[in-house]
Amino acid sequence: MELNRLGVDVVVAAARLTRLASRDVSALPHAAMRLLGRLDELGPTRISELAKADRCSQPTMSTLVQRQEEQGWVRREADPADSRASLISLTSAGLAELERARVEAGAAIAARLRQLPARDLATLEDAVAVMHRILTLEETQR
Repeated sequence: MELNRLGVDVVVAAARLTRLASRDVSALPHAAMRLLGRLDELGPTRISELAKADRCSQPTMSTLVQRQEEQGWVRREADPADSRASLISLTSAGLAELERARVEAGAAIAARLRQLPARDLATLEDAVAVMHRILTLEETQR
């Protein structure tokens, strides 16, 4: 298979699966789940970097962060590298809320997984392991 086509197929399938899984999540609004997930992945991060990663404006991200801060799910602390900037990080309550949303999303997908034969489930387990490896690979020249 041609690698660019495979890359497109992986991205499209992953995005559609993510939308399907998050459709029935009642624990968190989608934007909040993305923010908490990003902080879980990146650790303490500046608002400008969160906006860049989420492909939104800095004011939009500031508003989202403020809402999650009011919920007690994120906290703002001075950036030790630049006292004018803040780092946003996940609180333990935020992590618990994210985990609750992930469990709901997982349950939505599990309902469909139960309909698959064991062979497909084994293939999917292997594919998830490969996806995790892809995430840890260094970017190379095209």
